[in-house]
Amino acid sequence: MVEDPPISKAVEVVLRAIPCSVALPAGAGKTELIAASVAKAAQQGGTCLVLTHTHAGVDALRRRMKKFGVASDQVVVRTIDSWSYDLIAHFPSLAGLVVSVVPDWSKSAEYHRAAAQAATSRAVGRMLKVSYTHLFVDEYQDCLVDQHELVLALAATVPTAVFGDPLQSLFNFGENRPVDWESDVLPKFPAVEIDHRPRRWEPNHPALGAWLVNIRQSLLKGLPVNLEGAPVRWVHRDNPRTYVQVCYQDLRLEGTTAVLGQFRPDCVKAASALKGTYLVMEAIDEKVTSTLAKQIDSDEGATVAKAVVEFAIECSSGLATHIRPDKRRRLGEGRSFTARSPTLQPAYEAVLRVRNDPTPEAVGAALHLLSKLPNVTVHCREAWNEVTRSVAVAATDGCSVSEALSRTRNHARVVGRRPTTHVISRPLLVKGLEYDHVIILNPEKYSAQELYVALTRGSKSVTIISDTVVLPPAEIASRHSKIAPRHSKILSPHPSLF
Repeated sequence: MVEDPPISKAVEVVLRAIPCSVALPAGAGKTELIAASVAKAAQQGGTCLVLTHTHAGVDALRRRMKKFGVASDQVVVRTIDSWSYDLIAHFPSLAGLVVSVVPDWSKSAEYHRAAAQAATSRAVGRMLKVSYTHLFVDEYQDCLVDQHELVLALAATVPTAVFGDPLQSLFNFGENRPVDWESDVLPKFPAVEIDHRPRRWEPNHPALGAWLVNIRQSLLKGLPVNLEGAPVRWVHRDNPRTYVQVCYQDLRLEGTTAVLGQFRPDCVKAASALKGTYLVMEAIDEKVTSTLAKQIDSDEGATVAKAVVEFAIECSSGLATHIRPDKRRRLGEGRSFTARSPTLQPAYEAVLRVRNDPTPEAVGAALHLLSKLPNVTVHCREAWNEVTRSVAVAATDGCSVSEALSRTRNHARVVGRRPTTHVISRPLLVKGLEYDHVIILNPEKYSAQELYVALTRGSKSVTIISDTVVLPPAEIASRHSKIAPRHSKILSPHPSLF
């Protein structure tokens, strides 16, 4: 039951305005508003479908539903991908696509298009109408165009509200075609303005929350961000390794800490320098592991053995000193190498067995022995575990390592990540997550959206390492146009707001 008067008022505005869109800054209570809207609809006898992009988002929404007392039969919370797949699996003829028993998420765009086709059919439309009274879609700025078309198909039958923040749109890269808030979203889902305040930083860090609200306009307008006098810690970058001391010092802080680079190589390099005290967070579809899986499945022994060693070295600190570049080169050429040290001999022999017979069992044994060598610490633990689990499944079930990797990832999508106290990641991967402390390594390289997401992850402290105290203007990354500030009304903190 919704009891807080301010949020009750916001819920009334949203439900009355449907179809509509709500744009709220980071930490301003978007998840709370969605859950409260679902609770109100349930109180009136409705059943809601809530869609988002990640399983972490699903978990967060489900926890918030419980807070508002929403029964499990009054709401369905799913990722857009998984809901699309299930719809196609149940209505393949209407969708025009037959899917495999195990989802192939590299075909997710096909799933979205097929689900949109099915949703326009009379039979599925009737099913949707009797199943759901409302559809709420979270993190809408992350929708790609094909996902947007699916939501539009659903919205033709089910009253729909979408929630997001254009300043947190991070999928403007590669071949992705994300929605543009102004040209794609607002014509279909007109904006409603909701009073808000920076709730994430209450009650102990209101100055940080207020500052993060105030800098939005600077980021939207492409202006520099002055850190002098800001409620953040600024550290001058004296040399390329300035961050090492800062990160070691922050290990003493209570709570969780995220160190943020821009790309995966930045994160891996930093994790190696920090000797595994911070672990690298990987993308759920990380190419490094899928590339290795394909090599194990199809390449000759020498290539596989060298790839396994290179993977192990990249994922750990201390291993490169045990297998130097000249020996790795010899390995790739199919030549043997030896170790005089009895400590190294078992691992060397295991690697040579991979060269001679590149089976999943041999790869798993080699990785195990390499990780046990003296002074070796694995910092890319998620990638390492993906590979070791996949070769074990392949060895047991007789499938390819690539197929086993797909199963491993599907399982990870369901169960989520293990909590990590000290992590190194990228804005793209931590968006939607919250940490007590954040250390930003290279803010000068970020787009405006990346910088905003990075700055808003820390609820207690934000540390910024840069060459100057004034960060240079960051460009808005967009598919074809810049985010228009006039569609992002940001209100000052107010004690009466939820």
